[in-house]
Formats: sequence, C-alpha cells, structure tokens
Amino acid sequence: MKITYISNSSTPSHVPSSLQIVKTCEYLSKNNHQVTLIVPDTPKSTKKINSFYNVKHNFTTIRISRFKKNPRGFNYYFFSTISVFKSLFTCDLVITRNFFVIFLCTIFFKKCILEIHHDISTESRIVNFIFNYFNILKSNRIKKIIAISKSIKKHYKKKFKLNSKKIDVLPSGTALKLNYVYPKNKKKKLNIGYFGSINYSKGIGTILKLASMDKKNDYFIYGGMKNQILDIKRKFHFNNLKISSHQSYKELPKILSKMDVLLMPYTHTVTAAGNVSDITKFTSPLKLFDYMAAGKLIMCSDIPVLKEIIKNKNNCIIVKNFLNPNNWLMEINKIKNNYHLRSIISKNSYNEVRKYHHNNRVKKYFENI
Repeated sequence: MKITYISNSSTPSHVPSSLQIVKTCEYLSKNNHQVTLIVPDTPKSTKKINSFYNVKHNFTTIRISRFKKNPRGFNYYFFSTISVFKSLFTCDLVITRNFFVIFLCTIFFKKCILEIHHDISTESRIVNFIFNYFNILKSNRIKKIIAISKSIKKHYKKKFKLNSKKIDVLPSGTALKLNYVYPKNKKKKLNIGYFGSINYSKGIGTILKLASMDKKNDYFIYGGMKNQILDIKRKFHFNNLKISSHQSYKELPKILSKMDVLLMPYTHTVTAAGNVSDITKFTSPLKLFDYMAAGKLIMCSDIPVLKEIIKNKNNCIIVKNFLNPNNWLMEINKIKNNYHLRSIISKNSYNEVRKYHHNNRVKKYFENI
C-alpha cells in the first residue's frame, strides 16, 4: 500500500512525537508498504533522519520548503492544505495527528487514519468548531482512529458518540531491542537515570533533591538544551550528579544498559513539548517503553493513566505521595537491598514490552479495516 504520513513536527528533533512518527514510518516500510513522510522544512540537524533515529528500513521524506518553522496560526492550515494536495493522487492512505489534515481528507474523499494523543480542546477554535459541528470523526473516510491510551479512547468515544470499534488503543511503544542482563547483586552504588526533557513538571526538581539527599548513589540526567544543562550545573554542584544533553536513538541502548534504576518522577500536572496542556490524563510516554526495553527497574509517579501499562511491584515501583522526595529515597533504599525483587520486576518489565514494539504496533493499524 502507498501510505503518506503528514506531520507538523520538526524532523529530526529530540521531540518524542518526531521519534515516534519516524519509527512508525520505518516499520510501515519494513512491512512492505511504500511510505512517504511529509514535514515542514525546519532547520535540520547536522545528521540525517536515518542516522539520527537509527533508521534501518528506508522511506521517502518530502519537506515543504516554504515552512522554515513549525507551522502555527494561518501557516498550520496552509501547510496542511499543501500536504494533502501533494497526497491526493500519490497514495492510498494518509496517516496523521493533524486534525485539519483529517478534515481535508474527508472533503476530498481520501482514506485516512487519525492518531490522537491529546484532547481536541487544545486545538484551535476553528478545528474545534469543525469537528464538533460537523462531527467529522464519524466520516467513513476515517478508516480508524488510533488512541494511545484507554483513557483517551473513552474521552473521544463519549465526546463524539463514536462506535467503540472505530477506535483502537495502541500505546506508544519502542523500537529498542536490548538483551536482558540480570542486575548485579550488592552494588555499593546504584546508577539512577532520567532520560527526557528538562521539564520541572516531569520531575527534574525531584531528581535534583534526591541527588543532594542521597550521596550513596549516582544520578544521571540525559536531556535538555545546552542552556538548561549549564544552568543546572551552575546552581547544583553535587559529585554524584551527572548531566548530559539528549542522546541519539542509536546511542540510547548503550547508555541505558549502564543504569540500574530509571525514573519517571512526574508531578500532578505534566506539560508536553512547548509547555502547552496537561497530558497526565491521556499520556502514553515513549520513555516508559524504552525504559522497559532496557530491562531495568523503573520507578514511577502514581499517575492513573500509566497504570494501563505498569503494575506496582510487578513491572514497576509506583511511588505514592510522589511530590515528596523522601518517598522516592525510601523506595530506592528498599530495592537497593532487595536483589530478588529488583530482578523479578526488571525481568517482568523486559518481557512485557515485547508486545509494544513498533513493528507489532504498525501491524495493528490495519486490523479490522
């Protein structure tokens, strides 16, 4: 099948949405589809997409040259329109997260799949008017809606009175494949890591407090912009705190393999890239699945939507009253001295993630269509 994926995201970039979209295109290609990715012509990394994301199954990329920034305002509609017109006669199916692209596909009788990661209320007033007034999501041209969590499926099903069969739940997934290594017994120091944006709603403050309180273990932060890293290094001088910039997807397995514990210390309100909207109701973070693929013990805030994937003391340690760093430290001390529990939880996590690999994920795009 000829498939076009239309994305507003800068590509390549360290934004998780770009990574997931590229991996979706890669594994669609691996499954013998002819795939084209359409993106704005934003400033590109010195590395090409394939090396940046460790792509092994090639697809075509088209950059719309007139858009040098992520399209916003009028440019959002203009970019969407140009992208759809480029796709009308060149593909069999359009996949996108872009609601206006979906609207245009229904107008021009183009088959499409919508992947939803957030509440439509965060979209523009025009998009909200179109989808609420005309109920676009019931269109027969939309062959499937992909929701990244059961929570967001329930929300859209209720809001737009959709048939449950039209919405499939496909959590974010991973493309990492690591060999499981049993944790070392009686380590003097644990390597405790966080990978992702330096966003205080995602718990950077908790990690900094832990590093100051817990000199018996080493803390690693991988992510953030250079100015953010320099700011933290200037303010916090802990010998057990190591901070580095974002790592390429190719290098990620090697770094993850050196960790003993991986943290997801979310706060009550978590903002996505650009610091817009709270994602705690619907999120399915890529980071969680990469952590699981690493076969390391995961410690996570008690966020309800994440419990669709994680279970306390089964494949994760869930921290209650997670805004208090002392509760994190207590759990770290417990598992440090309990090798047996650490082994069971990390192995369960590693085994569980197999069903969330991107290759399995893209195959489910076409079930029941």
